[in-house]
Amino acid sequence: MTTKLPPGPRWTLPATLRLIRDPYATLLELRAEYGDLVTFPSPNGRVVLAMTPELVKPIFTASPDCFGAWAVGTTSVVLGPRSLIVSEGEIHKRDRKLLTPAFHGARMRAYGDAMRALARRRFDAAMKPGATVTLQDVTTDITMDVILRTVFGVGEGAAFDEGRAMMGEIVRGMSPLLFFTKASHTPFFPPWRRFVRIRERFRAWLDARTAEARARGDEGSDVLAMMLAARYDDGSAMSDDDVAAQLVTLLFAGHETTAIALAWAVHWLGRHPRTLALLRAEIASVGIDADPEVIAKLPYLSAVCDETLRLHPIVTENLRMLRKPFELGGFTIPAGIGVAAAIGAIHADPAIYPEPDAFRPERFLERKYNAFEHLPFGGGHRRCIGAAFAEYEMRIALAVLVDGWDLDLVHRDERPVRRSVTMGPAHGVPVKVLGRRASVPAAA
Repeated sequence: MTTKLPPGPRWTLPATLRLIRDPYATLLELRAEYGDLVTFPSPNGRVVLAMTPELVKPIFTASPDCFGAWAVGTTSVVLGPRSLIVSEGEIHKRDRKLLTPAFHGARMRAYGDAMRALARRRFDAAMKPGATVTLQDVTTDITMDVILRTVFGVGEGAAFDEGRAMMGEIVRGMSPLLFFTKASHTPFFPPWRRFVRIRERFRAWLDARTAEARARGDEGSDVLAMMLAARYDDGSAMSDDDVAAQLVTLLFAGHETTAIALAWAVHWLGRHPRTLALLRAEIASVGIDADPEVIAKLPYLSAVCDETLRLHPIVTENLRMLRKPFELGGFTIPAGIGVAAAIGAIHADPAIYPEPDAFRPERFLERKYNAFEHLPFGGGHRRCIGAAFAEYEMRIALAVLVDGWDLDLVHRDERPVRRSVTMGPAHGVPVKVLGRRASVPAAA
């Protein structure tokens, strides 16, 4: 082993701007130029990017004690010090254990009916025959509604409308520079000023929802109520500040990301009518009003969603900070250096996915990809805790849309562009509504 770091770009600013602008192409270019391990000069410190499943596996399977969170000093100021994205060690382990039941098993099934009803209502309002609709706007409305109902426990009314408005402002106001460098956390940087103002308003709104949940006096079926009722092993409860940090994290990680994935799925289905026909036939075989659990487990629907997330992963790199020296690919990487799974590069590797630029859901029916080959939500002990929730919502909402309406793409060519922290379709996937499909009832 050698203590010399793998090769990589020399200059921080141009490399970072390049990655922010187009992470998909940049990761592939870095691999082609430097190899399967690349040292990237991030403003938050150097990161060794692992570009193959074989190099990602030791990162994801190593002891959690090897790693801390990446860019704690930058991200904790934005999301809060107890956010699962930045917490470390025993604190991270305890909080993750406390929150996990809200996103698995019976809880997920309980959310399914609400997801379907909310998706149907939004689609029914937007999809008027002859109208041209920007799909991402509608899917964003759906994901907002789902978070408000299932995470914050808010129904209709002033609190719902106020929450929707603020959630949109928060996500739109999260400039990627807020996460890439602490130098952006200054009143002289307009995005930071806007973010601080809306964060304060959102915290006041959230405190009111917390008080309402406590006043109800029962556990409730939403994530907020569950968090307030949950207890650590020593019998203590999560503080209001910590609850707020986790809920802001769920909003940040689960709102725009799922909306973008849904829009991309519609784009690809619009370009592949045979795939759309196969998907509709599968949904019809069980009926759109079947148990949401049945719909979410449909094989071809799952394959369509998996292929969409392969082409457009939620994040393109899954980072963590080394707390001790780590052997990887013939190098001994010292503590204080970051390591990351280069998801964007792995998902576009023709050795794993032949014709990687092609949308071909069948590949997920022909073989099973392991957790180091298909990793849209990261992996290991820091894998996104809301992954199952996001996948469930995506499958239910997509099934409702393709079963209910005939659409025609306005732009057959979409390209990913930076939209605040995430990458989304440049045009938002505008579609012309041809009409409601036969025998499909309107939303109640």
